[in-house]
Amino acid sequence: MIIDPHIHSRYSGDATASPGDIIRKSREIGLDAIAIADHNTLKGSILAMKEAKDLDEFMVIPAMEVTTNKGHIVALGITQEIEKGLSPEDTIDKIRSYGGIAIAPHPFVRYREGLCGYVKDLDIDAIETLNSRYIFGYSNWRAKRLATKRKIPEIGASDAHFLGAIGSCVTELEAEFSVESVIKGILSGKTNVFGNRTPLPLILKEVIKKKIKRS
Repeated sequence: MIIDPHIHSRYSGDATASPGDIIRKSREIGLDAIAIADHNTLKGSILAMKEAKDLDEFMVIPAMEVTTNKGHIVALGITQEIEKGLSPEDTIDKIRSYGGIAIAPHPFVRYREGLCGYVKDLDIDAIETLNSRYIFGYSNWRAKRLATKRKIPEIGASDAHFLGAIGSCVTELEAEFSVESVIKGILSGKTNVFGNRTPLPLILKEVIKKKIKRS
């Protein structure tokens, strides 16, 4: 199974695509599953799950990217929203109590609110070692080194904020088409991550649009 477990919809506030458009694009490029992990809301995930419920061999995993007081954590497979501003430890406890797993996204990118040095000893379930929104890849290299050192399951994800970036980095794992099976597959540590950097012109275009929107 090939999944992109970190995609943003317009409900993130800093992305453009609708959940429906994300599903159509993901199926078009051959993904088996996705997670819409919007900032501090499950709305995009819930809408996408409803739209995808009757699709064959494709699934949407509920998720959100939670803002803790130390940085971001992706809550994958959760059943309820988690409030922002908690400590990473309390956030992880809530994620697990809601049936999900805690993933450290872009952990060493300070300007994108990664957990940075705090992640080194944190009891996380998986870590993004290949996030497509990079320039030189140093943060991914550091994440890979930490995953190897601590034997943490690795995740590859696009962190897409627009349709053209979906699937640029992905995770391959053995799983059936159920949330429980995908989570089990990640926790097994038998994941393969691969992909490429989101093209810089697309990232620059996105940044310009955001600045225009805020002005």
